[in-house]
Amino acid sequence: MSIPLDRYLRRGAEIMEECAALDREIARLEARKAARLAERVELLLGVVRPGETGFDQAERSMICEVSAGLRVTQFAAAKALANAHTLHDRLPAARAAFEVGEISSSHVDVIVAAARDIPVADVSAIAAFEAQVVPYAAAETRARTKAFAECVVAAVAPAPVAERHRRAQDERTVSVTDEGAGMSALHLTGPSVLVHAAFDLATQEGRAILTAAKQAGPDESGASDERRLDQVRFDRIMLRLLTGRVDGDADVVAAIRPIVQVTISASALLGFDERMAELDGHGPLDPATARLFAASASSWERLFLDERGMVTRTSSYQPTESMRRFLRARDRTCRFPGCRQPARRCQIDHNHDHARGGPTEIGNLACFCERHHAIKHPDLDPRWRWTARQGPGGVITWISPAGVEYTDTPPPRVMFVDSRPGSGRAAA
Repeated sequence: MSIPLDRYLRRGAEIMEECAALDREIARLEARKAARLAERVELLLGVVRPGETGFDQAERSMICEVSAGLRVTQFAAAKALANAHTLHDRLPAARAAFEVGEISSSHVDVIVAAARDIPVADVSAIAAFEAQVVPYAAAETRARTKAFAECVVAAVAPAPVAERHRRAQDERTVSVTDEGAGMSALHLTGPSVLVHAAFDLATQEGRAILTAAKQAGPDESGASDERRLDQVRFDRIMLRLLTGRVDGDADVVAAIRPIVQVTISASALLGFDERMAELDGHGPLDPATARLFAASASSWERLFLDERGMVTRTSSYQPTESMRRFLRARDRTCRFPGCRQPARRCQIDHNHDHARGGPTEIGNLACFCERHHAIKHPDLDPRWRWTARQGPGGVITWISPAGVEYTDTPPPRVMFVDSRPGSGRAAA
């Protein structure tokens, strides 16, 4: 049915007012959460201060507590704690605006990040910074607030900002974020001039390739290059990274020699069906790509699964290396709740410490990354030490220093379980 124009316009405006009110309410709740996280940091500082013996272990334990309790990554937990502490310790105006819902948590993130370039002792610079940035943030988007805040910091504290830019040269990083649907994003953080130069080079090459393809027209089979500039730009960068070549424009997948763990059903591997494969610890992988990887793999490992999709055994079961293969297949990632460090980069841990009589058997072993392995070390101060207990099926129960339990269950390989009646196992 047709909606009268006046009702359409009126209701549209009402919806925006309601959404804005909800955003203010969400901000107020986020501010309360930030206050609790700031209190958690103060609790730690009341027991041990930065630079004192044991502070690093205590801080690591606190971050793990927040990560497990809020079901967020270690990075997110550390960032939330640091932001909350800075907000409550140094930015009274931003905190007050946050508490009444005038600015959002995303605005707070960029305000806090910019303020870190202002020396802690420079109270007047902080006051000048907040006087300009907080009212601006209340009326603008996060992106505009970020750019404005950085400019204000450069004006009120020019020397520290210049030094920060010099130090940033040493903070070059590369990271990966899984985006879903078999896609991931590669992030390179470094000097702007180099990053933009690399992007410009890939852009120039991409445009040249597309221009040449357009001028040449379809090949003998009638095929033509239908890629977009973004796609060609990506292909050029991958060609360099994965093959070391700068010439040619062929598909780079065939040249990859990956160090990854891919699981694919036997039927999909043989082309009998198109069940999705799995890039362990990261998500689904299309079967065609998995078959290309399998063709160049130096070794294979057959997995046997139970009705729930849990790994029960591998094709070989000799001590040591066989057990490591089994654990990597079962765990896929570090077994601390929420951690996604691939199992191949983890350490094999005796959940019940070997030095205290823990046996070297599958039921007492699990994959832990270096960070989470360290928080249960027997030599750690009991105030910061976690413990891990393994139950049936590889379920790990972590116990925090406060005695709170967090459970992590090995993820089932559900896409490989045959759902037909009477099929008890599936091979992968």
